[in-house]
Amino acid sequence: MQAKLGQILSRIMVPAWVLVGALFKLYENTPGLLPKETILKVANDLGFNLNLLLAVLIGLEFFAVGVMLCVGKLARPMAIFMLSVFCLILLGEMALGNLSSCGCLGANSPPPWVMLLIDGALLFGVVVFNPSPLIPAQPARWPLVPAAVITVGGFVMSFVVVMGAARPVPPPPAPPIPVPGGATAVVPVKPYWFSSDVTVWVGKPWTEVDLFSYMATKPSGLDSGTRYVVFYNRTCDHCEDMFRDDLTDPQLAAMVTAIEVPASKTQLTSPNAWVMPMNDCELLALPVGCDWIITSPLTLRIVDGIVECATEGDHRECMELE
Repeated sequence: MQAKLGQILSRIMVPAWVLVGALFKLYENTPGLLPKETILKVANDLGFNLNLLLAVLIGLEFFAVGVMLCVGKLARPMAIFMLSVFCLILLGEMALGNLSSCGCLGANSPPPWVMLLIDGALLFGVVVFNPSPLIPAQPARWPLVPAAVITVGGFVMSFVVVMGAARPVPPPPAPPIPVPGGATAVVPVKPYWFSSDVTVWVGKPWTEVDLFSYMATKPSGLDSGTRYVVFYNRTCDHCEDMFRDDLTDPQLAAMVTAIEVPASKTQLTSPNAWVMPMNDCELLALPVGCDWIITSPLTLRIVDGIVECATEGDHRECMELE
C-alpha cells in the first residue's frame, strides 16, 4: 500500500502539479509571475533577459514532468528535487517580505504560505512513501524517448509562445507634449519593464525616473511644491481601496497624478476592472505594448522636482498617511 501511494505521488500527482504550474505560466505569459524576491530581482540585477528566463524555466518544468512520467527510477528523486526547490523559493519569498502572491498559478495565485503547505505536504508524502518495490527490475525499453519528446515539445512550445510574444507591440501614435526643460522625446516601449529597487530614485529629479520617459503626456506640476504620483492597476484591490478611502479627500486628490498601468501588452483596462470612483486626481496612463512588471500601487512623493519617497505595493507611506 505504501509503495502504491508513493507511485501515485511520484508518477501522477507531482508531475500533474508541476504541469499545471507550467501551463499557467505559459497561458499568462509574463515574467511578472515569477517569484519577485528570489528570482526576478536576482535575474534582473544580473542582466538576464526575463522573457528568456521564463521560457527556460517553463521548459525545465516540462523536462521534470517528462522524467517523472516516463522514467520510473528517476521519478521519485525528481519529485523530491522539484518540490524541495519550490519550498525553498516560497520560504525565501516569505522571508523577504512577499506575503501576497507567488505567481505559481498565474495572476490569481494564493499567498506563498498556502502554496508552501501544498508543496510541503506533497514533499512529505514523496519522502515517506517509497515506490521502489513497484518499479520493475527490467525497465521498459527506451524510457528516455517519451521523456525526451515531452521535454523537447515543452521547450519548443515555451520558446515559441514566450519569445514570440516578447516583441514589443507599437502603441497608438501620440504627439509628444513638451515638459519643463524643453524635453519632448518619448522613449519607445520595451518588451517588459521591471525595477529591482524603486528606492534608487529617491534623491533624484523626477525627469530621471525612466517610467515617465515612456509617456507622451507627463504629469503636471512636478517641479514645484509637493505632488504624489501613483501607478495603479484597475484589478488591484489595494488600489481600489486607495481611491475609495483616501482619495475622496479633495485636497489630497488634487495633489495626486494617478497613472494607470495597462492590464496587458494589448489592453489598457481589464474587463474585470473595478469602477473608477469620482475624484479630483489627474488621470494618465502608461502606454500599451509593454509588459509592465509593477507591484501596484507604485507611489512617489515628489517635492520641488525631487523624488523624496518611492514605494511599491503601498501608497500610505509616500502620501504621508501613516
